[in-house]
Amino acid sequence: MATVCPSYPLDFIRKIEKAKSIKGPSYIHCFSMCPTGWRSPSQTAISMGRLAVETGVFPLFEVEHGHYRLSPDMPKKLKPIKDYFKPQGRFRHLIPDEIDMIQERVTIEFKKLTEKAKFLKTGND
Repeated sequence: MATVCPSYPLDFIRKIEKAKSIKGPSYIHCFSMCPTGWRSPSQTAISMGRLAVETGVFPLFEVEHGHYRLSPDMPKKLKPIKDYFKPQGRFRHLIPDEIDMIQERVTIEFKKLTEKAKFLKTGND
């Protein structure tokens, strides 16, 4: 299982190639921007994908045989979620308390993921 984002093409290609080489099923979850639904210009697709990763909304990682590994493209420190929300019209209705609540949840979930990656390493690391 892996997550991919077109804004990180080398990571994307590596994970697709790896999935093709594995016997049996593979699952790849791909981030995809929707300019119309997100109320964001289509020329921002690459930057929106990068912000999704950099804020931890869509972390890049893979799981193989129960072993978690973060992508080398994942930042050590996440950007604030408001950086991801600001350029998208679909989040205009959120009040600061709601943004803080979402930030807290993203931070908690990202910490869980990094802990899994830290303690559940593959033999290749």
